[in-house]
Amino acid sequence: MEITSEPTMDPFSIGPTTIVGRTIALRVLFCSSSFRLLRHLWLVALRAWATRVKPILAFFHPRNPHGILFLVALLALFLRRCSNVRSRAESAYRRKFWSNMMRSALTYDEWAHAAKMLDRETSRPSDSDLYDADLVRHKVAELRNRRRDGSLRDVVFCLRADLVRNLGNMCNPELHRDRLHVPALIQDYIDEVSAQLRMVCDSDSDELPLEERLAFLHEARHAFGRTALLLSGGASLGAFHVGVVKTLVENRLLPRIVAGSSVGSIVAAIVGTRTWPELQTFFRDSWHSLKFFDQLGGVFTVVRRVMTHGALHEIRQLQRMLRHLTSNLTFQEAYDMTGRVLGVTVCSPRRHEPPRCLNYLTSPNVVIWSAVTASCAFPGLFEAQELMAKDLNGELVPYHRPVLDGPEAAVSEQRRWRDGSLESDLPMVHLKELFNVNHFIVSQANPHIVPLLRLKDLVRSIGGQFAAK
Repeated sequence: MEITSEPTMDPFSIGPTTIVGRTIALRVLFCSSSFRLLRHLWLVALRAWATRVKPILAFFHPRNPHGILFLVALLALFLRRCSNVRSRAESAYRRKFWSNMMRSALTYDEWAHAAKMLDRETSRPSDSDLYDADLVRHKVAELRNRRRDGSLRDVVFCLRADLVRNLGNMCNPELHRDRLHVPALIQDYIDEVSAQLRMVCDSDSDELPLEERLAFLHEARHAFGRTALLLSGGASLGAFHVGVVKTLVENRLLPRIVAGSSVGSIVAAIVGTRTWPELQTFFRDSWHSLKFFDQLGGVFTVVRRVMTHGALHEIRQLQRMLRHLTSNLTFQEAYDMTGRVLGVTVCSPRRHEPPRCLNYLTSPNVVIWSAVTASCAFPGLFEAQELMAKDLNGELVPYHRPVLDGPEAAVSEQRRWRDGSLESDLPMVHLKELFNVNHFIVSQANPHIVPLLRLKDLVRSIGGQFAAK
């Protein structure tokens, strides 16, 4: 093999390689000077003016009626668009005003009035683009025909076929955003289903025995799903939960399932331990005098408490207030008295123990004030708490009793619980598994969640509903 030190060079092209570039290069080469090149370009421009632009200008000559009519039409269109600018600007200002009024409303009546005015100012696209209107319309007609025939078994058969919450995507959030009322077709469907359910319940006919009607209603509720109210943590901002619950109570829209964590568990416990008349009077008179936290005390007292218990606050004031509010009831006793399902989330300091949602199914004998105290025990603010329960004699005992002797008993006694919002602020998964909840009303009081919610809305507006999940 011969080795040489001579450099090698790949072939390369000189000058333009495209047809247009070579044509321009030839034109430049054939011109003896730059003046002749500019003159040639000027002649080409004049030729284009004479052949293309001049006929267009001749069309708009004053002696040509077609050109004059065309100019008048353009002028009228321009003036019309200019005249609509002011009205569109005023409408946009009113929409923004009523939208801000909805955000800053202090009562439901104020919000409803602002939503009604915003609905008047907003020209919405066809609702059929957001849900299957033909399916819902067909279902309404079918239900009416069944009810007109008067056969209970046919009514039950028809209801069981499509009695689902999101029929035809009627629960699409975009369909109900900033609206006071649902579309008329969906309202007709809701009214018709409600009328037929009442027809099945109130019927005295022997065609459908009572046992079958009860079984149908139970199975239909299970298939349709349930609604739950979730109250998040948020420290002092949890006072907003009171306004949410108060409004739901005033409008008789409070769900039967209420769950909360941290400060949300306090409001949830108040709701879950009171009958309907007591609940109405409580939010009208009694909630103003609640005082859950005691004074911190002097500097030396705080330092001693931090050194001994690892917490700034003394939790006994919170325990006394909760025992007074919940009447020392257990989850099972509260459910038997009110018919509402109360859920309180707690977390364990242990590394591998998952958070729990305490309720009348998972922990029926736990006293509610103990669960709420544990759910409010934020690290550094309160010390972790031990859950208390009622035994067969009604006495308060530790929920997790030590059953071992020696050093292993000391380990079992350390099973305490703390703030539920640390790991399970909103126990959606637990409620789905235990109570078949598929619709949530969430009162979120944590301020750090707001940027994430706005980001989710932005992603949904760009990429659709699927992209924001």
